This record gives sequence, C-alpha cells and structure tokens, in this order.
Amino acid sequence: MSLAPEFLLSAVTALLVCGVDLFWRSPGSQQAVLYLWPVWIAARTGSLRWTVCMSATVTFLAMGVWLVRTCAWEPRAWMLVSCWGIVLTVLPLIRAQRQSKESEARLKQMAEQRGEQLALVQQQKSTLEMEAEQALRDSEALYHSLVDHLPLAVLRKDRQHRYTFVNRKFLDFSSLSLPRILGHTDYDLFPDEQADRYRAGDERVLQTGLPIDEIESYRRGDEQRWVQVHKSPVYDANKQIVGTQILVSDVTDRRRAEMSLEASARELEAKNLELKRKGEELEDQAELLEAILNSLADGVVVADEQGQFLRWNPAAAGLVGLGATPVPREEWAQVYGLYQPDGKTPFAQEELPLTRAIQGETVENLEILVRNPHRGEPAVISVNGRPLRYADGRARGGVVVFRDVTAARRAAEEIRAKKEDLETLLYVTSHDLREPLRAIQSFSRLVVERYGERLDDKGRDFLNRVVRAGERLDHLLQDVLTLSRIERTVDRSAQVPAQGVVDDVLRQLDTRIRETQAAVTVQGPLPILRADRRWATQAVYNLVSNALKYSRPGIPPEVEIAPWNGPEGQGLVVRDRGPGVPPEFEERIFQLFQRAVGREIEGTGAGLAIVRRVAERHGGKAWVRPREGGGSEFIMTFAAGGRDA
Repeated sequence: MSLAPEFLLSAVTALLVCGVDLFWRSPGSQQAVLYLWPVWIAARTGSLRWTVCMSATVTFLAMGVWLVRTCAWEPRAWMLVSCWGIVLTVLPLIRAQRQSKESEARLKQMAEQRGEQLALVQQQKSTLEMEAEQALRDSEALYHSLVDHLPLAVLRKDRQHRYTFVNRKFLDFSSLSLPRILGHTDYDLFPDEQADRYRAGDERVLQTGLPIDEIESYRRGDEQRWVQVHKSPVYDANKQIVGTQILVSDVTDRRRAEMSLEASARELEAKNLELKRKGEELEDQAELLEAILNSLADGVVVADEQGQFLRWNPAAAGLVGLGATPVPREEWAQVYGLYQPDGKTPFAQEELPLTRAIQGETVENLEILVRNPHRGEPAVISVNGRPLRYADGRARGGVVVFRDVTAARRAAEEIRAKKEDLETLLYVTSHDLREPLRAIQSFSRLVVERYGERLDDKGRDFLNRVVRAGERLDHLLQDVLTLSRIERTVDRSAQVPAQGVVDDVLRQLDTRIRETQAAVTVQGPLPILRADRRWATQAVYNLVSNALKYSRPGIPPEVEIAPWNGPEGQGLVVRDRGPGVPPEFEERIFQLFQRAVGREIEGTGAGLAIVRRVAERHGGKAWVRPREGGGSEFIMTFAAGGRDA
C-alpha cells in the first residue's frame, strides 16, 4: 500500500526538526517552534489518525531533546500546547475533509457507475438509432413499395408546394419523369389556370388542417374522364403541418355508373309518374268498366280458378234471380236452378259454361233454362263463356256473358213455323204454276208451228214474245224452287273434294266452253270442303256460267278457278276478264232478281242469289271484288271443318 507524499514529508520533517533541535545549540528555544511544521503537514493529509500520531511523535521527540539538553522547558511546553491546539483546531476540518473525500470517492464511484451506465445507454442508443434508422429505411421502402402498387396516384408536397414524392401510378398517369417532378411546383408542370386551382386547394389544407375531397374532370383525346382528389395535411413529430398529401384515383367508371344511375333514377321517376298516371287512368277505366258492367243489359259473371265469384253485375242477378252466393261449383246448378233446354234435366257441374270457361274452354250460345224460387217465371238464357288469362298466358279463371232469349226464342220458333209454311206455300205455288205455264208454252208453240203462216209478222212476234216470256217465267219458277230446296235440303256434314265439284261443273258446261272458245284453268290443289255436294256444284256452276256469259265482246272468255283460304274460311274463287262489276252493284247483284245488266243478256237475276244462299247455308260467305288487270273475282267460302287436299 503506497503512502501519500504528505505522510512521508511530515515524517521526514519531524526527523529533521528533531535533528536541528538536538544539534543546533542556540541561545533560547526558537527551534522548538519548528516542531509545528510536521504536525501542520500531517494535518494537511486530512488523516486524523496520522495527525495525532505525528503530534505524539513530535511531543516525544521534543521531550526527548529537552531531557538530553536540559534546555528551557517553557518554549517547548508552549510548542506542545500549540501542536495539540492545532490538532484540536484541524480536527473538524480533517473530519470535514475526510467526509468530503469520502463523498468525493462515493461521487467518483457513482460517476464511474453513471459513466458505465451512460456508456451502456450510449451503446444502446447507438444500437437503437441504427435499428431505428434501418427500420425507417425498411418502412420507407415498404411504404414506397406499397404506394407504388396502389391503384391510385399518391403525391406529397412541402409547405413551399414543391413535390417531394410521387408514386409510379402518378408517373404513368401524368406521363412525366421523376426528375421532372421532384422539387418542382404545379406551375412548373401544368398550365397556370390548372396550377391556380391546385394551389388554392393546397393552401386551404395548409391553413385549416382539414382534408378536402373533390371530383375533377378532364379530357383524354375525345373521351371525358373523372378523378377523385383527396388532399390531407402531413404532420411532423411535433404535430406541425409540413406539407400536403394528395391521393388521386380514377373514378370514371364510378362516375359513369352514377350518371347512369342518375339517368336511371330520372327515368324511373318519369316511369313512376307515368305509372301513377296510368294507375289513375286504370282507376278511371276501372270505374268506367264498373259503370259499364252495371249498366249492361247482359249478365256478366267472373270467377277465379277455385270457383270464387269475382264479379256479378246487377243484370246477372236480375236474370238469374239472385246474385253471387258462396257455394262450391258442385252446387251451382242446384242453387241457381240451371236446367237443360228441355226444362227437366239439371245441368251437370262439368257442363256448366262457367266451369268449362275456367277449365280453358270456349262456350258459344249455349242455352240454359233458369228456374228457381227467386225468379217468377222460368227463363231461357243464351250463354257465352271464355277463359280468363294473365298477359303471360297463365290461367286466371273464367267469364260468362248471358242474356234472356226467352222472347227471342219464342219469336224464332214462330218465325221458323211461318217460314216453313211460306216455303211450303212457295214450293206448292211454284210447282202448281208450272202446269198452266207449260200449257201456255205448248199451245203457243203449236200456234206458231201450225198457224204461223196465216199470221202476219206482228202476230208471229206476239206469239214469240209469249213463248220467251213463258220460258223466262219457267226459269224464274225453277230458281224459286231451287231457293226453297236450299232452305230445306242442305246437308253440310260430308267431306267433298272441290276438285270433283269443279270437274262436274266443267263437264256440264263443256258445250258452252267450246262454243265460246273460253280458256278455263284450274289452279290446284283445291281444298276438301265440308258441304252438300249437290248445292256446292250448283253454286260453282252458277259462278262459272256467269264468267262465260259476261265476257267482253269479241274476246273469248278467260276463266280461272283457284282455292281460297282466308279469315272468312275455305272455299273457291272464280276469276274472269269480263267487264267487271261497278262498286254500287257489288252487293246488289247477290239479291234475288237483281241484275247489273239489261235484258240483252239472258238470265233471271237469281243465280248469284242462289250462290250466296248456298254459302250462307254452309256457314260461309259470297262476295265479289275487282280483279287486278280487269275483270272480277267471285269468292265463295264454306264453314270451317274442311281441310287441304
């Protein structure tokens, strides 16, 4: 253990002073004061123990010299007193110094510990700074990688509005290079008007610290596009705004969708208004329909698929005797008293017109006798039924319309009876008239043959007129008989080939066809007719005969017979190239004894009347129309039920 220099110096000084005091013999005792030096030096060491030891050593040496030299003791006593006074004086100082040194040592130790801790902290700080710097670089790289692959453009500007960052999307969008953008402002890159708009938005964000969103449009070639711009402030660690960040995303598709949606909304609103208007019209129509149904003289009943009555107008209730009654379909005939026309047989549920209409059938003119306690007299009603369907064809129910035909039925029976009586009278009269007519014709011919030479020209002319008039009257009577036979003897249940009918007619008219040198053509295939062959042949005979008769002077007749198939039914059309029929005579010529020509052309005026009556008796029609290129077309149809050949 090494000693401090003060310890050695104080010890050496004590020995030197002792030597001086021992060997320097001078009068007086001044050298005794020198013993204070080593004590003072020992006190400066700050060691109380060393100071006391040094004071004891000095006392021992001073007293030893005094004993050896036998010099005056007073100076030495005062020296010893001073020595120990110094010890007592410096004792607090030494204690304070010792405490100071101890404190200094502790402080030094603490400082060393703090230094070690500081060094450790500095090392950790350096490590953290390095890690933070690396993390910052990684974060920046990750940010750039993320931002570069975003589907929107990202930009950052500082407070001086200089670009500090743009991602790849903005470079592609703007077609500018990165050096051209970074460090520059909007005024360096865009027109002034556009740059002013960008700068105003940036300033607002910097001043208010609030983000803003805007939709901007621009044109790329001939195409208009839209972008959404979101601007927000950028803060530093001290929460101070240091710039702006801009996000730009292409919202063209969304904007177009919005515009389309807006247009659709406007269209929908217009449609709603139209629907509202139509709804009001529908309500008006419903009210009108209700008023019409309530004012109809015919009964109208509507039921759904389950047989629940949906509508039963007042006329229906009046005709049947009671209105809608909630009973199943099986009880309709019993509740409403519905019978067959014989008045005895109740209608079966499946045969009722409304049931058949609900099942999709069409019912026409079905007669039902109604007899129930709610109605005074029984009545016969004629019923028509149709199925009800939605617009898409789905079944909705059925509807029947009926009217009271009791009086009409009675009147029809009376007319039928009178008509039969009239036909009988007409047949008998026509048949009986022909007997005296034959006598007149026979005797007139005999007079001409036997006594014609005795008569003058005027007499012979009178007799010839009588003969011709008789022949004409005979033809008229034959036509009247033919009409009466048509009314009584038509059977239209057979399937008749029209080709066979035409062949029969052409054989009958063969002589006249050769005489007139007519060209007759038949366009096949001709249909199969549901008709009475005898009367179908008579009607076609009349049409072809007229076509041969009514031709242009000096021109052989041209007749064409062809099939006819139209809304009026199936039948035949006979075309000619004659003078044609004036429009005012197109209907008149089908009336009995009506002609469109004078007496110069033979005929009674009953041929076309017979044609029309034959057609009507077969459920068809007969009419005439002009033929393209001149002439006429006479069409005759028969009821449905035939087929193509």
